[in-house]
Amino acid sequence: MTKITLTRFNVSPRSYSYQDCYRACFDPNAVENCPGILGYMDGLIQLMGKFTDEPAAWSFGEWKGSKAANNHAEFWLSASAIGLEYRGKDLSAKAAALHEKAEALGYAHIIFDSMTRKCEDTVTIVFPLTEAINEGQYARLAKVLMSELDEYLAADGNCAMTHLFHVHERTAVQRFDGAVIAPKAKIKETAKLYQSMDPNQYCAGGKRAVPHLVEPTYTSHDGLFEWAPSEAEKAQRTADELLASIGVDLSRN
Repeated sequence: MTKITLTRFNVSPRSYSYQDCYRACFDPNAVENCPGILGYMDGLIQLMGKFTDEPAAWSFGEWKGSKAANNHAEFWLSASAIGLEYRGKDLSAKAAALHEKAEALGYAHIIFDSMTRKCEDTVTIVFPLTEAINEGQYARLAKVLMSELDEYLAADGNCAMTHLFHVHERTAVQRFDGAVIAPKAKIKETAKLYQSMDPNQYCAGGKRAVPHLVEPTYTSHDGLFEWAPSEAEKAQRTADELLASIGVDLSRN
């Protein structure tokens, strides 16, 4: 039975404060008396449309349940899912790309609309886990999943277990079946991979273009092709330019 913890935080101008916590099953058809996580998420979003003081920051981890708690590491206990947030000009295309990558990997996942603390639109993908993980396991597994997805424009702090996902009353949530990740097995399987990877590389805009190794061919104004100069022509042109720089002009008949 795969269960996910959803913790909500109130958002103030400078900080966050713990509000409440829900535990639900990833599978909405669970045999046990366990509500589906999608129903919980949709219900909480509907409340945001009715009340202006609903908590707007979510975490898929378990925290010390105290009103004095915030999203600092000292209050974090464990996580039952990995959430990764992404930016982009075309978020529908980004969401589709994330879904296609996760589906190709065979992973169960949830995708929903989100936003930054500054109210800039983002999209978040969540991977449920078969068991709760600690801080070190979270950072390692988040790095592995970002590498496997190979998607850029990731939000800053994506690998931190304290990262919060901001939602709003228009947030749409989608759930997709697949294999639920066994964290310890996944970490062991990838023990020799991604060790030196800088997770911030995925915060960039994308992969760098491959530089041209061969000079391109240009087309002249009259429609004739002008081929790249040969090595001999390059050497001759360089020699002519050097002579011209000292006032020597060798006209060629």
